[in-house]
Amino acid sequence: MEPFSLKKMPDGLEIRMKPSLILVDRAVEEVKTFCRQRDLSLSLFAIIITMREGLTNTIRHGSVLCPDDPIRFSLLLDENTLQMEFEDQGPGFDWQATIKKKRATNSEGGRGLEIIQKYCHTMVYSQRGNHLHITLHI
Repeated sequence: MEPFSLKKMPDGLEIRMKPSLILVDRAVEEVKTFCRQRDLSLSLFAIIITMREGLTNTIRHGSVLCPDDPIRFSLLLDENTLQMEFEDQGPGFDWQATIKKKRATNSEGGRGLEIIQKYCHTMVYSQRGNHLHITLHI
């Protein structure tokens, strides 16, 4: 598998990549280009922070047991709605319990889902917890 592959479509992108935090920056640059070409600059911060948190969680937590398996990120623009999907090959996790858990204010981590919830309009996990679908109204 290539470390990073990009499929461009008129209304979206699909990225398959090795689970590497270094490659997150490359994926972010591709999404920034896509958004700027479609005049989404006003929503760019929310799009990028949501994307970065989703990819980071996918890499740090979802792919920890299968570091050689690719992760998938896709973005689809439909009028005023942007959809993102994150998928890994890991065993998943108990997302319901994780979402309910409150983090201490001095905690060094564990706020990724809170950040995603703050900027997205819908957030839906697969039952297994290895696939996340996010919708942002832009």
